[in-house]
Amino acid sequence: MKTIFTIALTLFTSFLFADSHIIVKQNGEKLEVNYVTTKNNTVYYSVSGNSTLNEISLFAIEKIIDKKTNSLIIDNHKVDVSGKTGYKKVQFLTKDQTIGLQQGAILKTIIHKPKGFTKSDWIAEALTNIKKQAAKQGFPFVVITKQTDSKIEAMAYTY
Repeated sequence: MKTIFTIALTLFTSFLFADSHIIVKQNGEKLEVNYVTTKNNTVYYSVSGNSTLNEISLFAIEKIIDKKTNSLIIDNHKVDVSGKTGYKKVQFLTKDQTIGLQQGAILKTIIHKPKGFTKSDWIAEALTNIKKQAAKQGFPFVVITKQTDSKIEAMAYTY
């Protein structure tokens, strides 16, 4: 209730100050908005003249600039997944964390079950294979779409 009240109050007062922030997305696109808050890797903002509260993934944003003070509120850098160890930088996201990112390729891997390893070891190896596939194709983000005992399917995302 406290959070809802805070967001509502901030949204109401944001109309008094038109377009006080600039959101620069990772793809270079700029949006002039009223920044409201950031919660659970999601940025909430409103556009002047519209009472709708919009949201975008924090991962899709390069920076948010306060126009009054010219200071950075959020400063993100692109994830570089190139090179042999680039797969270690690939991040698993949930579906709701992909707002503002672009869908890429569908990735699939089979869960191998060698003797002497636990189920968690099998899954960890399969997830590493998904990360390597994503990095090889240049995708820094992955969302698991289907997981069974024998295979994992995922959707890769980019900026």
